[in-house]
Amino acid sequence: MKGIAAAAAALLLLSSCATYTIADGYSHIDVPETTGRPETRYAIILQENAEKSVEAIENAKKEAEHRAAMRRDAAVNEYPKELSSLTYPHIYTPLKTNATATDGINVIQVLFLPLGTEPMSADDAERILSANSDLSPDFVVLTGSLENQVLGARSAGWDAVTLRGGTVLHRPLLKEADENTATFFITTTKDFDLTPLYFPTSMPAEDEEAEAWALSLTADRTERDAVKAAVEAMDDSEKLIALSSAAPSGDDWIEFTPFRYRSDLSFPVSDYFNSEGWLDAYRSTHFSAETDGGITRRNGEMYERLDFIWTDGMIPVSAISYPVRGLTDRTGTFAVLAELLIP
Repeated sequence: MKGIAAAAAALLLLSSCATYTIADGYSHIDVPETTGRPETRYAIILQENAEKSVEAIENAKKEAEHRAAMRRDAAVNEYPKELSSLTYPHIYTPLKTNATATDGINVIQVLFLPLGTEPMSADDAERILSANSDLSPDFVVLTGSLENQVLGARSAGWDAVTLRGGTVLHRPLLKEADENTATFFITTTKDFDLTPLYFPTSMPAEDEEAEAWALSLTADRTERDAVKAAVEAMDDSEKLIALSSAAPSGDDWIEFTPFRYRSDLSFPVSDYFNSEGWLDAYRSTHFSAETDGGITRRNGEMYERLDFIWTDGMIPVSAISYPVRGLTDRTGTFAVLAELLIP
């Protein structure tokens, strides 16, 4: 009986295989006419990359014009002895920088040094530069007093542009600048806007004063309005604001942190950036403030993150804050270093 049953099963299997053809199989496959997704064949990708946008072509022309201008004009354009006579933007060109990268997915490194308003000596500037000498950032942003910014720029010897909110030292080629924003070429067809902003802080030294300090900032819209105006004036699709703020971020002031004085509060500036879809480079690349504070200012019993690299249209890859000899030991301020991907 078992043999008869096995034979019958085999006959059924063979008969089913005999009658189900390749044509039958294809007839049951439903292939949609379009997936709604872009073609991903290598040849198509190459073709798309070769067809540059109008903006890319215009950028390439401007980049060539800027290179020619850099060769023609040998002036360093020194800072005036009386800084009160300085006009914005001031373009300082001791090196005649003309570097651009190859088109592709580009990563830039931005070092943010909030120098503060306490007078800085040439020795202080040299110590700060020496402490960062193992780094090779594409940009260094200086905020604080104009005197400290200019001393930092002169000591570094980089090409720089000084704007109302700070000074940007740069290796990539400067495309253009107004009094608030500088635009830089990353490649011959790709650029981005950078705006530094500086607001003096009144951060107390005693943690029992923290609550009153923080609550006063939750109702102050002055800095938020200035930041909003800066954002609205930037018209490139890739944008960066290096902000030395008077207020912390609401993402840092949550109930459970290592800092007992913090509570669950929101602040107008960080709320504005978050509502506009901007990314905080540090917070985007770290765990929450429950375990990772990312301190940039220290004053007595107070430890806060008041210096931010906010980006739009760029992807934060990494960010750190760290003490710098000549800066942290003198003013309690830390540096911020971020890597950002520009698609």
